[in-house]
Amino acid sequence: MKRSARKGRVRVAGASGQALVPALIFLLAGCIGLYVAFNSFQMTSAKIKLQNTADAAAYSAAVLQARDYNFSAYTNRAMIANQVTAAQVVALKSWIDELDATYSLSELDEAVDSLADHPAQWSTPKQLGKNDIAPVRAALDALLPTVARNIGSLNRALSVAQANYHAAVITTVPDTADTVAQLNQPDTHVTSGYFTGSRNAAQLAAWTSYTATVIPAGTLGADEFADVVTAPGTLDGFVKNRNSNRSVAPNFQQLTDTAIRICGGANSTFTVNVTHAGGTQLRSDKSGWQSIDASTAQLNVSCLETFGDVAGSGGSANGNITSFMTNPPFAAWQDWQGYGGYFNFGYQGSLTPGWQVPEAMAHQFSVGPGPSLDPANGGLLPYQEVNGARPGSEAPRITIEVTRNSDTLVKTIGLQGGGRMAVADNAAGGAMRALSSANAYFVRPDETSIGGSIMGGLLNGSQWARADHATEYPSLFSPYWQARLAPVSDEERAAAQASQMSAATQVQKP
Repeated sequence: MKRSARKGRVRVAGASGQALVPALIFLLAGCIGLYVAFNSFQMTSAKIKLQNTADAAAYSAAVLQARDYNFSAYTNRAMIANQVTAAQVVALKSWIDELDATYSLSELDEAVDSLADHPAQWSTPKQLGKNDIAPVRAALDALLPTVARNIGSLNRALSVAQANYHAAVITTVPDTADTVAQLNQPDTHVTSGYFTGSRNAAQLAAWTSYTATVIPAGTLGADEFADVVTAPGTLDGFVKNRNSNRSVAPNFQQLTDTAIRICGGANSTFTVNVTHAGGTQLRSDKSGWQSIDASTAQLNVSCLETFGDVAGSGGSANGNITSFMTNPPFAAWQDWQGYGGYFNFGYQGSLTPGWQVPEAMAHQFSVGPGPSLDPANGGLLPYQEVNGARPGSEAPRITIEVTRNSDTLVKTIGLQGGGRMAVADNAAGGAMRALSSANAYFVRPDETSIGGSIMGGLLNGSQWARADHATEYPSLFSPYWQARLAPVSDEERAAAQASQMSAATQVQKP
């Protein structure tokens, strides 16, 4: 019995450890699988992070694009407001010159002296008015040219800032996108030379040609900036039409007297009434604002016919304008016509430019506007605008390609393996790349009162909409440009794949 027990124990001891071999094999296979899965996970994670980095870089470029267009819109609006001020300055200069001339001695006073029985009733109030006007005109003569030049200089600065900012944005995009990429992943860069290379040439050309610098001054024909600045709702009434009655009863620029010396009858009368016409208009070639103010006296002697005489006139302009005539001394009806449907400098007694205008206005037209208030920067200056008709709301896409060297994908060097156990990343050219596109787009909010009350809606949303609720097409006069990601085209993906397969790794900063 004892021997049999010993033999049993020997058999059990000889069989122990046989299950360890397959367990070790399965453990080794599991470790290899875990190792491969871990490296695959790192590759997948790296691809996702790289694509997110590309999206961030492309979106940052689109934000710059939208800011460029919004900056042009804000500066265009500022220049429009300044042009309205420039027109008001030109109008005020013409008006005060005419008012001073009307209260100064002229041939009209000689006619009144020879026809009126009591000419002092005319001359005395006129001299009082002259004394009151003199200090006002002196102050305006000193102030208005300075104001006009400062407004012109400000508009010139805005015009130059538009062009410089636009050029700077295009040149800054690669560096900005690269900075954003590195902030997301320090070992990632925008592919060297991609933005200005041949693969991106068509897209870059589309972006640079999407907007253009418009030079309105010196050209005839329609212009969007001129349309806005001469719109009825833009210019005030004083600029457009200053027609009025200069006669103020019972004294100033008005006379009711007897004419016994001329007519002989006790019931004979002599009256004088003065009417004023004037306005400011943008020159048809958009090279400056020009203004004429003129007062005409109607003299009525009971025993004679009614006749008119010049009471006073004044003119002014800005820009490089020395005459109201395009080809002086030859006057044409087109010279009486301004931009935007304005003509005859506010005079409404004639429906034809230059036809049957008051004698005082015709006189000032022949004399000219006098020295320009702002010869250097008057008129409409260059501005940025969308090039041509763009019914779509999207600006050209900006595509960014980012690169990450494959040797930076695995941070734990020991896990890369060696020899036959080394795990290759199979990255073409030793680098991993990702593409992303984005662009600016134009949309003007049009929220109803209900939409504006929803959380996240615009504050006073209904006030953002157009009054007519019509669709507004893209322009650089409204600052409603925003940025968003856009799909990458199949052509760009194919070109990127072909380039990656044939090119060496390039991770230098563009």
